[in-house]
Amino acid sequence: MNNYSTIQNAERSNKAHRLAIIVGIGIFLLVLISVYLFIILLPSRDDATRFSSLAQSEAGITRVRTYKASDRNGNYYSIYGDNSQGKEYLVIFNSKEKLVRRIPVNQQVSNSRLDRIYKKYRVHNVYSFAPSIYKKRPVLELSYEGQNQSLNYLTIDLKSGKVYRVIEGL
Repeated sequence: MNNYSTIQNAERSNKAHRLAIIVGIGIFLLVLISVYLFIILLPSRDDATRFSSLAQSEAGITRVRTYKASDRNGNYYSIYGDNSQGKEYLVIFNSKEKLVRRIPVNQQVSNSRLDRIYKKYRVHNVYSFAPSIYKKRPVLELSYEGQNQSLNYLTIDLKSGKVYRVIEGL
């Protein structure tokens, strides 16, 4: 073997060693990020489980479809689900685990009415959309991107679709 091939073998070994180090660091970072996200999301999963079981015991929901949390007007937790007869309901709890409202889905604002509201207020990207309570009325709290990439909020009556509060340009 001459000196040139010895140098080539050493360079290949160094490249493979560097590649193994980079791959190892990448895997370590992925594991670290995964553990961090798991720890961060753990309380949210616990809330979802707790309020889902409350919806089953206090409101007669047998199958939970969706869980949402809203904290703009105090902490409210909502569950969409079906009862034993197959009717869909929205159940809203406050942070003290007390049932606030149980509303049939067929009595809520229609999708066409929501579409008109979206057009009127020029809703582009919706960041959050969660049922809540505002002045003792069930509402939808909507945060979205407005015209100039600004953060905006709408508070919409859950039954009539009336807009109670508009906050623009944050």
